Amino acid sequence: MRKLLMPLIALVAFAPVCAVAQSYPTRTVEIVVPFPAGANSDIASRPLAEALSKVLGQPVVVANKDGAAGTIGTTAVASAQPDGYTLGFSAMGVVTAQPHLRDKLRYDASAFDYICQVTDVFVVASVSKESPHKTFKDLVAYARANPDKLNYGHPGPGTVPNLLMLQLATDHGVKLNAVPFRGDALGFNALLGNHIDVLLSADATVAGKNVQPVAVFGDERLTQFPDMPTTKELGLGTGFGTPNGLFAPKGLPPEVLARLRAACATAMKSDAMTETMKKARQNMRYLDGDAFAARVKRDSDSIGSLINKIGRPKN
Repeated sequence: MRKLLMPLIALVAFAPVCAVAQSYPTRTVEIVVPFPAGANSDIASRPLAEALSKVLGQPVVVANKDGAAGTIGTTAVASAQPDGYTLGFSAMGVVTAQPHLRDKLRYDASAFDYICQVTDVFVVASVSKESPHKTFKDLVAYARANPDKLNYGHPGPGTVPNLLMLQLATDHGVKLNAVPFRGDALGFNALLGNHIDVLLSADATVAGKNVQPVAVFGDERLTQFPDMPTTKELGLGTGFGTPNGLFAPKGLPPEVLARLRAACATAMKSDAMTETMKKARQNMRYLDGDAFAARVKRDSDSIGSLINKIGRPKN
């Protein structure tokens, strides 16, 4: 009798999961962005949320939960119920870098289900238009001649912009003074007020600002700044970018994860989203969930090795 009942019991237990997955979503889905309004991740998240709302047939809203270099909001996502109603969207340095920097952080790269990569983010160095340093090489030369005198702004300890400057300082024997800001907006205000010498920020947030971008960390020039040299061209290393993507707490029902991945793929093909992202100067680059997860793993391993080389940043 027990052998006869076991398949029935399993079927009954599985039925609610199937029912939930098939009807998902039945209410508002929240996307947590762990950076403030106006930050690159926030800008990219909003057209995605709008497009997903249309695909999923339920409201998809963005909630900014910033602080501690993005770890407050990302921890909230990792700790949420894995039911598909709390998602995260961010530049993935919060997942690939921060776990290597904070001993008591309650997540790492394995704590999430990855839905899709949406954009690529490149780090740009900008100076004020009144700056005596007209090129990125000028900045490096000044730093070499004046240890600890060059003040550079960044979005927080262990963020990709911070790590890139620490890598440059280590590789080229210069000493810099790091100045963290809670979001790019505050950094740009400090740059325009000549309180810092250079700001490291996402490429999309530079466009339209009254500043002078002087270099992009990478090996290819950006289409929106075709005259701006790369750090590779300047002989200062290739650096690395980071993706913006959609993720969820680990353990989503497989049907819900598949639904979200399909919805993201459809949203990325939307003419409205493509046009909005273009106006926001975002570098759209879709990767499906598996490819996105693999990139996060590679980036996490690479950044872990970098931090072992340069040490943990203090600010």
